[in-house]
This record gives sequence, structure tokens and C-alpha cells, in this order.
Amino acid sequence: MPRYFAPSRSAAVFACLTTLLAATSKVHAQTTSALTLDPWTHQEWGETLDRPLYQAQADVRGADHETTQMFFWDSTGRFRPSPQSTVDPRIGYRYLTITTDSNSRSLPDNLDEISLAFGATLGEWQGGRVTAIAGAGYSGDNLFADTNGIFGIGHLAWERSLNARDTLALTLDYDGSRAFLPDVPLPGFAFSHRADGDGLSWSFGYPRSGVDWAITQDLRLSARYEVPYTADVSLEYRLGEGFSVFGGYSDFFNAFFLDDQPKTDRFFLHMQRVEVGLRFVNPNLLGANLFLDAAVTVGYAFDQSWSHGFDVRDLEPLQGTEGTPYVGIVLRGRF
Repeated sequence: MPRYFAPSRSAAVFACLTTLLAATSKVHAQTTSALTLDPWTHQEWGETLDRPLYQAQADVRGADHETTQMFFWDSTGRFRPSPQSTVDPRIGYRYLTITTDSNSRSLPDNLDEISLAFGATLGEWQGGRVTAIAGAGYSGDNLFADTNGIFGIGHLAWERSLNARDTLALTLDYDGSRAFLPDVPLPGFAFSHRADGDGLSWSFGYPRSGVDWAITQDLRLSARYEVPYTADVSLEYRLGEGFSVFGGYSDFFNAFFLDDQPKTDRFFLHMQRVEVGLRFVNPNLLGANLFLDAAVTVGYAFDQSWSHGFDVRDLEPLQGTEGTPYVGIVLRGRF
């Protein structure tokens, strides 16, 4: 009899609260409908986000002499080659790689997900802008070794301005690697408010919601939530001279296809993290108009577990690890 997988009670409560608050990260999962719906906050033609992270060794719960020492690198980005064009073509990518360095029999040595998508404006309909996204990717524990790891991406969106600051978006989303109903195109929506300059911007919808709030001139809160369990929250305080300090929480949940296994039996990795960090931003490094945005972080990973099954509705737990500290780097790019 399959057993149902669910996050801890604290994670579920936090996810519910974040759903009421939350907004898409500016450079996260850019092979989703966010590729054409998320606004650009600057005039550059590209932006990227890279998060390498190294965890200390942790014991596998319920197993003798089994350990893991994980390395993550999550890289996302989007580009608009011709922003002045009415078609406004865009390119988005994600590359996630995880090395487990583990002797656990239930934990793969490597996990990878690569995706690439292209988006464009198709025209106008009923007073709104119609955009489309098409792409593909590969997910698995043995990169490009099994055709079952190939998945498709397709999004259709209609976005209409309700007034100078509010918009409504309706979407039809297909992502063959997502954790919930990967084989079915799902309808979505987003009602968004954008502040004029600093202030409170937010978006409420399905599958993504979020908030970006300049509480004071130097204090900013950013949060996002994506169904079913993915969440990120960051509170940042600007010190001056380009430096700032921040604290954050994230809930990581990702599905991977397995080599020589049917598509109906995937591997799922779930982990929560809390962290603090120091960030430095210089838009004109060395007077050469080079943009630098880098941060170092230290944190603690907990509630880390893995399971298998078709999607989040019907997962059978495998194992998990004890909590463990980690160090990381955050690199943001503008081009």
C-alpha cells in the first residue's frame, strides 16, 4: 500500500502563510510562464542567478554508517534579445545539479535537471497581451542516458492591465518535470500589483504567488511560494557602500526521473533551509561599468528527506538525513 508523503507541520503552516503573501522571484524557474509575465526592473537584456551550496556531512536517519555530503548548484536566467520588438522574444534556462557524495543505497550519486525555453508575444486579444512559451529539458540521475528523462515545456498566457499598477493574468501551463500532475496542462492565474518605485508589490495566484516590500529605505522583504512546497523568503537590510546583510528561509522540493525506471516512478528530494548572509552590490565595478552582485551565506539544512512515486499526491518515503550546516554563494548577473 503506497504511503502519502507530506512535509512537516511547520512547513505546511509556513507554506500557507507564504501563499497569502508571496511573489515570484525575479530570476527563478525562468522556463515557466514567469519568462514572459515577470516584469524587468532594469534596461539590460539579460539577468541570471546562481546559487552554489555545500553541505557538511550528515548521517542518514535509520541507517548504520550511511552518510551524505551534498553539493548543490542551482542556476537560472532569462534574456530578451530584442526588447524593442513587438514580438519581444525571450530565452530562459535552468540548470540544477546535485552531487550527494553518499554511501546510501537509496540516494543517487548525482541528480540533474536542465531546461531551455523560448517565449514571445503572439498579439492582443480582448484587451490583453497573449504570450506563448515552448521548450524542453532533461531530468535524471544519469545525465542524457535515458530518453525517459526528456520532458516538454509549454505555456500559454493572457495578461491584461486593469489600471496603471494592477494586472490580471490567465495561464495554461504544461511542465513534464513538475512535482504535481506532470502529464496534464493546468490552468493558472495571477492578480498582481506593482508599486510605483519603492513600496509594496505583490502577486497572488496559482501556481505562484509572492511579495516584494520596501518596508523602509534600507529594509526589504521578498518572498515567493510555488505549488506544492517550494518557497523562498528573504529579509535584507542595507548597510551602505553597497553592503547589506540578510536572513532567509527556503523550502526546496524537486522531482527527478531515474535511469532505467518508468516515468511513473520518480525520485523526489525535499529540504528546508535557514541562512544569514552578507551581500555586496557594485553596478560600476572599477569604473568599467561592470555589474557585481555577490553574497556569501552560512545556514542550516533540516527536514531533508527523499521519496519516490509518480507525483506529490502519492509518494513513498525512503530515507532522510539529520540537520546539517552549509555554506553558499549567491551570484546575480545583469548583461
